[in-house]
Order: sequence, then structure tokens, then C-alpha cells
Amino acid sequence: MNSKVTLVIRILLAAFMLLFGINKFAQFMPFPPVPGDGGTLMDIYISSGFMGVVGALEIVAGLALLAGKFIPISLTVIIAIMVNATLFHVFHDPATVMGSVIGLVLGVVLVFAYKDKFGTYLNA
Repeated sequence: MNSKVTLVIRILLAAFMLLFGINKFAQFMPFPPVPGDGGTLMDIYISSGFMGVVGALEIVAGLALLAGKFIPISLTVIIAIMVNATLFHVFHDPATVMGSVIGLVLGVVLVFAYKDKFGTYLNA
């Protein structure tokens, strides 16, 4: 993949992670309540501090991507968060799934752009 395209995607994903990570603490973008069991689950995540941990991981991974350091471990953390976010939205709030899908797709594209950094994990 073209290095300029990879750089743009890396910066977009870093900005995405920083925006949503910081929002977990500053709450400048209010999210509508999630209906049903998803809302109950989200309330538990928030009250237990779990979302704070996720937000901190998003910020650290986003900063690392922005700096171009520790890219494989940052992408591993980001992919794990995005898979969980996507599954949560698919099962509990499908109308709002698009943001997590975009983050997941950007992350997967970067994994393949940096596949040489992942060693044998991506070799068939």
C-alpha cells in the first residue's frame, strides 16, 4: 500500500481513537441512551469504571499511532476494542453501528499495511 495512503489512514484512526477516548472522560459528545439490555450493560460498564479503562487505552493507542511508535501493539488494542464495540452495537443498538464499523475497517486496513511488523501472526 502507498505510504502516503497508509499515513493518512493511520492519522484518521489515531484521531478517531483520541476523539472517542477523550470523550469518555470529558463527555463533550453526548451519546443517546442505549435501549433495553444494552443500556443496562452500558450503565454497568460506566459505573464500574470499565469505560474509563477503555478510554485510556483508546487515548494511549491513538497517541502511539499518531507518533508512529508501537504500531503493532496499538493496532492490536484498537482492533480488540473495535470488535467489541461493533458486536455491542450489532446486538444492542444496530442503528449506531456505523462508527464502530468504520474504526474496525480502518484498523484492519492498517494491520495489512503493517503486516511485515506483525511477523508470523499473519502468515498462512
